Amino acid sequence: MGRETLEPQELVAPEEFDRVRRRDLATRVAVAAALLAVLASISALEAEHGAAEAILAKNDAILWQSRASDEWAYRQAKSIKLHLQELAPGGVPDTEAQRADISASESRARTDEEQRDDANREAAEHFARHHRFAVATSLLQIAIVLETVAAVLDRPPLWWGGLAVGVVGAAALLNGFVGLL
Repeated sequence: MGRETLEPQELVAPEEFDRVRRRDLATRVAVAAALLAVLASISALEAEHGAAEAILAKNDAILWQSRASDEWAYRQAKSIKLHLQELAPGGVPDTEAQRADISASESRARTDEEQRDDANREAAEHFARHHRFAVATSLLQIAIVLETVAAVLDRPPLWWGGLAVGVVGAAALLNGFVGLL
């Protein structure tokens, strides 16, 4: 082979290099912000679901408390009625049946109170789940803001900061599902 002639290459103007670098950062920011937005929307939906479930469980607890209160009032009324009948001349012919009814009412009231306590525990668990997802949503939204500011100000360190906060937000989202912390 012969000697090849080398032709001088055009030098890239500094403005052109800066424009390419900015486009590269803008692409990275756009991809990162899109991924963070998807995670944030999943987190927000799960947080909303957790809050709704907590409210429903709390409503159940209120219903069970109302039933227990009704049973305790019924038991009290039956007890007073029995006591008054026992004080009356001639007494009460069937006290055992009434005492059994009073005992059954007390048992139903205690069962209703147990159901209330279970519903309250369930509400607390759902609210804790909601809180974990709400924290994740907030972190992911902060990460999206940092990404956007990085693109506007052309600051790669802000992009890295947004990614770091986004990773913490993604970990918080995972914790929302798993519930370790």
